[in-house]
This record gives sequence, C-alpha cells and structure tokens, in this order.
Amino acid sequence: MTKTSVMSPYYDLVSKYAKIATETGAVNLSNDHSDFPCEPELLNSLVKHLSAGRNKYSPGEGVLELREIIAKRYNSDFGANYSPTTDVTITAGAIQAIYTAISSIIKEGDEVIVFEPAFETYVPSIEARGARPIFFHLNPNDYSIDWSALTKLISSKTKLIILNCPHNPTGVVMSDENLEQLQRILNGTKINILSDEAFGDLVYDGQSMFSIARFPKLAERSIIVGSLGKTLSVPGWKIGYCLAPEQIMSRFREVHRYQIYSVNLPIQLALADFLKGKECWAPFRNEFQKRRDLFASLMKDTKFSLYPVQGGYFQVMGYENISKEKDVEFCNWLAEEVGVTAFPLSLFYHDAFDNHRVRICFGKSEEELKDAAMRLGRL
Repeated sequence: MTKTSVMSPYYDLVSKYAKIATETGAVNLSNDHSDFPCEPELLNSLVKHLSAGRNKYSPGEGVLELREIIAKRYNSDFGANYSPTTDVTITAGAIQAIYTAISSIIKEGDEVIVFEPAFETYVPSIEARGARPIFFHLNPNDYSIDWSALTKLISSKTKLIILNCPHNPTGVVMSDENLEQLQRILNGTKINILSDEAFGDLVYDGQSMFSIARFPKLAERSIIVGSLGKTLSVPGWKIGYCLAPEQIMSRFREVHRYQIYSVNLPIQLALADFLKGKECWAPFRNEFQKRRDLFASLMKDTKFSLYPVQGGYFQVMGYENISKEKDVEFCNWLAEEVGVTAFPLSLFYHDAFDNHRVRICFGKSEEELKDAAMRLGRL
C-alpha cells in the first residue's frame, strides 16, 4: 500500500473555497459544517456559567454530570451498559477523540483497516504512530462493503478497523446485517473497532439513531466517538466524547491526559444543562432532512446524479454528464465560473481515486440551496 503524506490539501481547499465565496458571492456548499444557529437555551446556559466564574479546569475525564447524561442516553437508547465513572470521557471535539483513540490502541508496525472514501484525519493519525493504513474501497455504485473481500485484508498485524457511520462524505448508514457480518468476521480475533459516530443523531426517514453500542459483542471491543458540536450545530465549541469498556477506556484516558488534559469547563456545564431530560439530541434533524429533500427536488432535472443520503448533512453528486475533468479542476471551475463551491471526492482517497463526483453540504438556508441549484441547473 502507498504511504500517504501527513500533509493534506483538505483544509487548504476548504479555506480556498470559503475565500472565493466571500470575495465573489459564490454559494459555499464546500465547507464541512452546517449554518444552523445555536439554540438560545444552550447559549443562555453558557452565559450563565461564564458569568458565575466557572472558568477553571474541568476534571481530565470531563464533568461528571455530562458523562452521566451521555451514559444514561446510551444505556436507554441502545441497551448498552456504560459507567459514567469509568467508561465515558469528554474530549475536545471528535477529531481529538479519534487521534487519542488511535494513539491508545495501535503501535508501530500495526495495521489499521480504513474504508474509503475516508475522513481526512484517520490516516495521518495512524501514520503518526508508525502504523500502516490498509485501504479498502467501498463499492462506488452504492458505497456498500464487500465483506468477503474485506476478510482477505485481515492479517495477524491487523489491530484496528475504523468505521464511520453515518458516513462522511457519502451519507450511508450501515445496516444491522452489515454489523452482523462484521461481528462474524471479528469473532475469535483481538481486533478493536474505532466507531466514528459524529453524525449518529442525524439519521433520516424514520430510521433509528445509529450506534455500534446496540451490538454487545462489537461494543466490547469498540471505542465510540461522538460529537455534541455537530449534533447541536455548534462545531466551533469542539466538544466530543468517547465511550468504551473500562479496560479500553483506561488506556484512552492515559493518552488523553497528556495530549489535552482538560476540556472547556463552562461549555461542558452548559451542555449538561441543555441535554438533561431531552429525548432528542439533534434539534435540527428535521430541518436537515427538509434541506436534503429540498436540494434533491431542485436538482432532479439537472445533469447531476445524486446518491441517496441516509444520514449526516453531506450529499455526493456525480457530474459525469457534464464534464470529464478531474474533480479538483471541476470544483475550481464551479467556484470561479459558476459561483458554487463543492468539494472533490478524490481527496477522500489515498490514491486520489476520481470517478467524477463531488460532495456538498446541504446544512444551509433554503435561499442558498435554491440559489446554488439554479446556478448548477444551467450546466
């Protein structure tokens, strides 16, 4: 397998397109966060704690009240028995949680299976440990997994498999049948799972919220990563969390202690206030689904092909009926000449696999989506 450089153009390109949008008035659908506002109740709670002077360090593992709320939610919604004392840790966002999880599980010479297209932080985190990413392309037709082909990649060096569901960038949600397949494959092994569930609450069309925690035999070997920032549309607050059995979490906390030590105290307190007693942690979930459906309806008569979105707030679109240009070049042209920014899907592959597809974020206002669809519909 080809070693991937730790340096990635992902964030450079996000910044480039944001700058173009600001300077030219292009509709920015290329960024990796939604534009929904902070809930007033949550903001008021934060101001309350800031004004009360709760601005010191939090416990390294996070505020106990917030950990209790998270553990209770996973216990009630997914039937998982996580102790808030030993099995839950608050992190400075999902990306930090992912890096810390990988750092705590793997060592030099280990192998980690990564499904592609893949979020851009996984591979640098693996390579920073001197480990080797083993890349597995999802089926480009529907982004499904060929489990028999995956089995052939597992070796005595395989120590970790990274799952991401709902998937960024494709919006695919793994079925129970898929998780049962994975469980059968891992029976009798010591392979751990990193389950990136940053979009776990943003699942649509009446589907249940996603978590690997529903499968006890998988959960006992898994670190689950969640993101309160994405769920509540405050990504800049950088608050995530991890759940894992005590023997895994103890290693995670040891690394966490030296990497970050403490996470923002008043924000944790505000989140605990806001989430207490709430059955739904995604106040904008219905709005996200409406935006997904609106954009799809606006684009149905265009030359773009849209792939089904089951969760998250990203949409993959094919442009093979419009251009044969490489996706980076096509996205540059879209931004500069058409006035819409999108993100090239090839940047989610280690080998720059390019099948003429782009990712857009539909967590925007209706006016922006209508404007973008009108511009794209002219192609």
